[in-house]
Amino acid sequence: MIKKRKKKKVDFNLNDIIEKEIKHNSLRRYFPKSFELISKDLANKETKDHKDFTNIPFVTIDGEDSKDFDDAVWSINDNNSSKIMIAISDVSYFVKKNDPLDKEARKRGNSFYFPDRVIPMFPEEISNNICSLVPNKERACIVVEIEMYNCKIINFNIHRAKIISTARLTYQEVDQIYYTNLEKNKNFKIIRNLFETYKKLKKISEKRNKINFSSEEFQIIKKKDDKDFFLKKKDNLESYKLIEEFMILANENVAKYLKSNNLNSIFRNHEKPRDEKIKDLQKLLKENNIYKNEKFNTQKDFKNVLSRINKSNVFINDFLLRSQSKAYYDNKNIGHFGLGLDYYTHFTSPIRRYSDLNVHRDLIDHFFNKKKNNNEFSLSEYLTIQEKKSESIERKVMERACCLYIKNSKKKYFIGIIDGIESFGIFIRSLDLPFSCLARTKYKDFKKKGDYKKPIINYKLGQRVSFKIKRNDISSGKILAHNVKII
Repeated sequence: MIKKRKKKKVDFNLNDIIEKEIKHNSLRRYFPKSFELISKDLANKETKDHKDFTNIPFVTIDGEDSKDFDDAVWSINDNNSSKIMIAISDVSYFVKKNDPLDKEARKRGNSFYFPDRVIPMFPEEISNNICSLVPNKERACIVVEIEMYNCKIINFNIHRAKIISTARLTYQEVDQIYYTNLEKNKNFKIIRNLFETYKKLKKISEKRNKINFSSEEFQIIKKKDDKDFFLKKKDNLESYKLIEEFMILANENVAKYLKSNNLNSIFRNHEKPRDEKIKDLQKLLKENNIYKNEKFNTQKDFKNVLSRINKSNVFINDFLLRSQSKAYYDNKNIGHFGLGLDYYTHFTSPIRRYSDLNVHRDLIDHFFNKKKNNNEFSLSEYLTIQEKKSESIERKVMERACCLYIKNSKKKYFIGIIDGIESFGIFIRSLDLPFSCLARTKYKDFKKKGDYKKPIINYKLGQRVSFKIKRNDISSGKILAHNVKII
């Protein structure tokens, strides 16, 4: 009699999960040693041709763990007038096209972010020091200067300038300083001005019907002992939206300049939802009695539905978001549907996205030297692929980390909503943690009616259910559920 071999028990930790994704995707994590010497030489490069904007009190606003500061902001308001300056690291001044650093960055396409590390597009000496807008250090930047009157842009200019960031602020700090009216804080006046400008930019966004989806995002937080972690919902801070509006403003106006001068650069496109997705969405809205003949050809239709969402149908927000097309890079500009913009590009993150660095070069060459660059379509296509890879890795790490967290917590019962129904089962999205699972349907769940089988339980999208975890596979990030009960 042959004995069956027992499956070897595999113990996972967060590091194992991350390492597996890095290896599986063949990420380029190391740089040649020769880059160290190149970086040291670049650190001594003078910025004598850059304008002196060091008297302007720019600040950076980023996450607590950020080290690569691409952007700094400043604004001032006087009644109906606003002056805005958005400083973006001038990476193109240090990294020249087709030099060794550039070729390596192009291959990577973007930086890859993990809960405990970053695989940067450039060596850390460049991304975290030479090009990072760290506080109290003179740094080379491309500064977008915009003047507004009555929420309309009346002047747009671009400068190659050197700045000194006066503070490295976090989103949490900025919200706290502003909303507690902390006037004693040395950055209070700067922050107050930024918020006053943000309110005006928000009005402009609302007027053009920018779609604002609300979604709960989780982040993996490593504990101090470095062996364990927990999952935390990201705070819904207004300072996130503030920086978003400032960056959108810069990206839009740079795209307008590129397009108006017929530059073959890299644009960031977002198309209208496809017809099949619109039909599925309309069907769902009808089932939940909140459909009012929306065609979803305009942003306004999405905004109208979002305004009718309440606690009983909050799940619809996810379906609205899921109906959207994926944004992509292209040499032709078609605009950004979600933002309600006719022109859009990525310009504000040249340290961590190669697309932005490429746009910098196109902008600088034409604006200052009246020279037109030529970009291959294959580059835009490749950068879209690398971006998708980054998003896929982030999603898989979260799925597997969530499986590991559930195993360690030994929790088995959860609450969720049905967000997919197929002949083989129902998909449930947990409301407690960032995971989805499949509950397979069995023969006993159906009864014969005529020539076909009808489900005994009439499941509907958006239904709130309780369920128990049946199988939790950390290696794949897949979870099976059973004992599903409608609440």
